[in-house]
Amino acid sequence: MKVKCNVIRDILPLYLENMISDDSCAMIEEHTEQCQECKIYLDEMKTFNKIPVDTNTSPLLKIKSKLHKKKIQTVIFSMMLSVMILVITIAFLTAPDYIPYSEDSVTINEIGNGSVIAIFEDTVSGYDISSYNEDDNTGYVYHITTWDSIWNRYINKSRANNTILNLNDENVAAVYYYQTDGSEDILIYGKDINPNGGIVTLPRLFLTYYALIALILVAICGFFMALFRRHKKAVNLTMKILLLPVSYLLGLLMIKGFSTSSYTATRDFYAILLVMVPLYIASITAVRIIKENK
Repeated sequence: MKVKCNVIRDILPLYLENMISDDSCAMIEEHTEQCQECKIYLDEMKTFNKIPVDTNTSPLLKIKSKLHKKKIQTVIFSMMLSVMILVITIAFLTAPDYIPYSEDSVTINEIGNGSVIAIFEDTVSGYDISSYNEDDNTGYVYHITTWDSIWNRYINKSRANNTILNLNDENVAAVYYYQTDGSEDILIYGKDINPNGGIVTLPRLFLTYYALIALILVAICGFFMALFRRHKKAVNLTMKILLLPVSYLLGLLMIKGFSTSSYTATRDFYAILLVMVPLYIASITAVRIIKENK
């Protein structure tokens, strides 16, 4: 019995999938050798079933580049947080712990050649000395204080070296000790230049002015972001500027808390900057990561 072409074509899909018996395969192969139309039909089915290989790797390269970029951003963010935490830790450990005045904390002696030397006890790890010329030009007035710190007590264990006050052979009129608690300075050497009392060494306040400037910048940036909220580029640029004063204020909070007055204002200012820079970079990176995830 001759097999019709329609029957052969009905079972050709099974033939291509190797889902028929050997006898049926032999029948189809015999028929296609004799029937040119069925052979062409079989060849077309074979060509149709072949899935073309996509050799375009650009989408994969884009995904790889994006993942690599995210990895770099994550590493930068982690590094900046680590640097910030390290700076805060060091600032805390080295923060001055001011020592109240006692006769043993510091002693002022005059040696043979007219030099005046400050001798510190073993509990003193640091000191600050400021001086100015007396109004009548009879000599210089010195104000001195001492401190210790966690770092020097438990880690470095270094002590303050004795120091000569008048290295240029200037006349020392008086030496006062200030205690950073708002009380009057204590005369520990020389004549009292103000017998009626009232000499008080005050902390420096320039950190307060910087904080006010930062707050004003935050307000200005907030105003421009609200004004140009429909302009994406302007908002993004203003956001980058806004993060600078915000980072400074957060650094100030981490180093000084809610107090902006300081007897070591210069040291505190550098510590704030060292916190502000990695905090700003981490904030910029975090904003980019959030935008890309969205």
